[in-house]
Amino acid sequence: MATLEAGPVEITAEPKAGQIVQHGDRTFTTIREGCAYILVSPKARTAVDPQAKSKADDGSRAQNVFYNPIQQFNRDLSVLAIKAFGEDVCQRKRQKHEQQSEKNKKKNERKRKRDVNQDEESGKKEKVNERKRKRDADQDEEGGAAKVQKAEDGSAIAVPRDSPESSGAQANPAGTEEHDASSSIAGVSEGPRDGSTAAVPANGSSPTAPSQQDPSLNTGPEPNTSSTQQPSAEDVQSKAEKPWQPRFRILDALSATGLRALRYASEIPFATTVVANDRERNATESIKVNVEHNKLSSSIITTTGDALGHMYGAAYPPPQSHGPSHVSGKYDVIDLDPYGTAAPFIDAALQALEDGGLLCVTCTDSGVFASCGYSEKTFSLYGGMPIKGIHSHEGGLRLILQSIATSAAKYGLAVEPLLSLSIDFYARLFVRVRRSPLDVKFLAGKTMIVYSCDHGCGAWTTQYLGRHMRHKNSDTNWKYSIAQAPGADQLCEHCGSKTHVAGPMWGGPLHNRAFVEMVLKDLETADKEVYQTKARIEGMLDTALDEMTVNSDNMDFRGTTTASADGTKEILPKTPPEALDHHPFFFIPSALCKVIKAQAPPEALLKGALRHAGYRAARSHCKPGSIKTDAPWTAIWEIMREWVRQRSPIKEGALQEIHPGWKILQATRKVDKGGETNGARTAERGEANGEGTTNVEDTEHSTAEGTPDIVTEAPKKSVPPEKPADPKRMEVVFDEKLGKDKPGKRLVRYQENPRENWGPMRKAKGGA
Repeated sequence: MATLEAGPVEITAEPKAGQIVQHGDRTFTTIREGCAYILVSPKARTAVDPQAKSKADDGSRAQNVFYNPIQQFNRDLSVLAIKAFGEDVCQRKRQKHEQQSEKNKKKNERKRKRDVNQDEESGKKEKVNERKRKRDADQDEEGGAAKVQKAEDGSAIAVPRDSPESSGAQANPAGTEEHDASSSIAGVSEGPRDGSTAAVPANGSSPTAPSQQDPSLNTGPEPNTSSTQQPSAEDVQSKAEKPWQPRFRILDALSATGLRALRYASEIPFATTVVANDRERNATESIKVNVEHNKLSSSIITTTGDALGHMYGAAYPPPQSHGPSHVSGKYDVIDLDPYGTAAPFIDAALQALEDGGLLCVTCTDSGVFASCGYSEKTFSLYGGMPIKGIHSHEGGLRLILQSIATSAAKYGLAVEPLLSLSIDFYARLFVRVRRSPLDVKFLAGKTMIVYSCDHGCGAWTTQYLGRHMRHKNSDTNWKYSIAQAPGADQLCEHCGSKTHVAGPMWGGPLHNRAFVEMVLKDLETADKEVYQTKARIEGMLDTALDEMTVNSDNMDFRGTTTASADGTKEILPKTPPEALDHHPFFFIPSALCKVIKAQAPPEALLKGALRHAGYRAARSHCKPGSIKTDAPWTAIWEIMREWVRQRSPIKEGALQEIHPGWKILQATRKVDKGGETNGARTAERGEANGEGTTNVEDTEHSTAEGTPDIVTEAPKKSVPPEKPADPKRMEVVFDEKLGKDKPGKRLVRYQENPRENWGPMRKAKGGA
């Protein structure tokens, strides 16, 4: 923070970090985050000290408007994510505009040609009429020329042209009157056709038009008086030079200090309108002061009202606002960052989004969605039961996604998670919402129930509620059905402990690979002074990208530019709606060793054993030391049994029959006198190297007795090995080199304590 100014400055002064601002009878301190500046009370509490005996021990006071500097990571990530998403949206809007402009151009060209043809035809008729008028004029110049008519007796008589008979004003034999075109040309009015009598002035002038009598009666559009004035050359040139800009609207529905809205308006160049809404009058007054101080009054609109009412009003405007000139009030991006759960705002936000819009959701009630202490509350808010275990935070992410997906499905909206992260004490999700009733049909097949052995070994089994299968010889036709049950027994197959139900929860992918790669690409050029959490964002997104390698189905879908359904090219192609996450959740080796009372193996050794067996292994962004793999629990426990047998024997009497690990270790391979096990052979590194690790065999060498030699060189394989048909008989090799990640840039993948006593803060008082 910069040094404080010598004296207070006006609110119109250039904003600087640390300066004192005097506005009315109040004094503020300026805090900078990103490219935005907010004004807070000099003694406002920005941290919570749990060791303080009373609220006044630290000399601070409660906040009037909530602000937590620890969530700067959330805001930095949100700006980068919305910028990446907005680039795709604006590009497709420009393409649509160009397509529509080209279509209108062709339509106008066809109309012009049609008008030219009509003009040519009318020109020909005009020439004929002109010749006729000239002939009549020549006859009128003759003067004495008489018109010859046939008399009753058949003889011809001459009638002067100026006589009434020659003008055709004869009595009609049928007793009716005919008015020819000459009467209208002479200005004789036929009068109203509805039988009413038009008022004729006494002086014989024509009746006054209603619009001339009373301007209020003229309900039509105002006459364009400027149409006769030619635009100036500067206007034409400025209009030609200014390119068309697509509309991109962002709503910060629960704005508090307005910091998010300020950052969106100042850091996202293509944002045309940012709306900052809050129901607290003190909050909106604070937002207005901050907007004025940041000189963003032309970009940010401040509204005071309930977020639900605001979003439903944008989705369903009043009937009197409809018409040809109606402009949609929906938003391209809606950010929900409440104090607690965002569940009450999901339905309204989904309806207030444009088709293909982005919904940003923050939920800070991790004690509800990631804990079994309030399972009834979890079900009422998110429509599912929480999962217990070290992977509970990923389970919470899937519960939140499922609640969004089921709310959207009622309106024919399909959701696609672009990025779903468990961060510190909250969850942050970026979800793209499209109107696609066809994609909604896959929701049942992406909804799963989890049977978790939370009181035993920690294993789990997933059960999807529906199934979707592709028809034979067709890439577009699908068959939807109900899944077969039951998916698991009441007792765990590995340790015999009882299992519990969790869910229903989201069973699809958590991230869109193309989106994560695009954010990482934009992060390379991001200013570290603006995005102070850049290092951690890079590490977490790289980890999220790494955990997607476990699912081969999702890896086949690369982030390339493709054509969307409306014909526009999108740089963020959607994840296939049928894609599933066949291998959700993760485990931590130390937690498994706690079950079997053994020493925990290094992470690289365990990953090496999984990869040597043909499985994929990566880390999860949720917790450090985690391993996410596509190996079944049968293979995982077989590797752990081999770890105990080869490297870390447990103490005698450490396990009893009542312990979950007792049954697991009963399946340990038996070793005969020749060193062979009842399963596959195992290779171990010799004790001479002292590293306590085993490497993969390059080639199997056998002696005369048939026993394998120990080879310490790692293999050079271009193709990963196939998965074993029977995990209990697979060869288990603890290869530390194979388990290590490729060397590269050191990344901050997990949270480091930013300060003492950091974490969630108390809710703002809202008082003056």
